Amino acid sequence: MIERTHLLEEFVVVRAPMGRVEAVMTERDPMLRWMSGAVRFEPVDGVWTFDQGTRWQLTLSGLGRLLQASYVVHERRPGLILWAFDGFWEGFDAWHWMPQQDPEHTLIQNRIEYQLRVPVIDVVWPATVGPLMGWDARVQMQRLKQVCEEQGG
Repeated sequence: MIERTHLLEEFVVVRAPMGRVEAVMTERDPMLRWMSGAVRFEPVDGVWTFDQGTRWQLTLSGLGRLLQASYVVHERRPGLILWAFDGFWEGFDAWHWMPQQDPEHTLIQNRIEYQLRVPVIDVVWPATVGPLMGWDARVQMQRLKQVCEEQGG
């Protein structure tokens, strides 16, 4: 069977400086406000940190352990969190935030590249979960925009 690489990419420009976006992207309370309700995403050791090598666990809500994935912070620098993940899917999830010409605006990009590891899921994914995941990503980006723009008032 040929492995199919899936790509999901979303962008949003927020009226917030880089420092505020950094806080919203990494601090627990603001992050929980914008993260998708379709997933539970928690640090394995219980410490909310994004240091390189930190391990996290993703569980799809309502499916329990059926579709879980282990995440590790693969690369971390200001303006970037790059996750590598493995489980029912494997790949990379990059969150990148970049300043714009106006320092009060920041571009946020989320790019997920992955392959599904269960052949049966890969067959039905494009017509079922894939489109729902895309919709959920767009809604999540709008929540992220709202939280970023509220944080600084």
